[in-house]
Amino acid sequence: MVKSHNKIKVIFFDIGGVLLHIHPEKMIKKISTITNIPFSIVQNSFPHNAHDLYERGQMTDYDWFNSFKTSLPKNNNLKENKFWEAWSMLLGEETDVIDILIQLKKSYQIWLLSNTNPSHIKNEVENNNVFPQLVDGAVYSFDVGYRKPELDIYKIACRLVDVDPEMCVFIDDLEDNIRGANNVGLHGIHYRNTRDLKSDLKSLNIII
Repeated sequence: MVKSHNKIKVIFFDIGGVLLHIHPEKMIKKISTITNIPFSIVQNSFPHNAHDLYERGQMTDYDWFNSFKTSLPKNNNLKENKFWEAWSMLLGEETDVIDILIQLKKSYQIWLLSNTNPSHIKNEVENNNVFPQLVDGAVYSFDVGYRKPELDIYKIACRLVDVDPEMCVFIDDLEDNIRGANNVGLHGIHYRNTRDLKSDLKSLNIII
């Protein structure tokens, strides 16, 4: 049973690297195999600017595929259906943090707060995982037009849950994202492993 902190009302979880293992190398390897383009070239060709737009909801699924394809050497044979097959491999299995989330749900509102894209959420996360059915809501970058660690995404998250930032905890595996949350007033926890996560929660009087 979770002992409730008298001020904390909401706990936000990141998805990739916290609730799900991520495997970008599997995605790159699959595209390398499909196209016969060396792994290192596929990796170094990744269109980061287009990906940023895709995660902000400013690019369609097809445009994201096309941006990826055109970032590769000319005359490559990457087909859209094979691209999405590879793209799905970036997300892996659920982590042990799910068990902590289930315990916390007994005493707190649980929300997702993630830089992500429509394809991964609609085709992978919502179809293949348990946690979307366990949470009270979600703040996705492609829905709100901002990405962590931009301050606006945390402010929007707090407005959506209608709770002051100091009454919220945010758990993420990237320190930059934690700094962004802290700058808005949330209690940021840098996720490293489940043992440390329990300890960090305990420091806020959230005991599992």
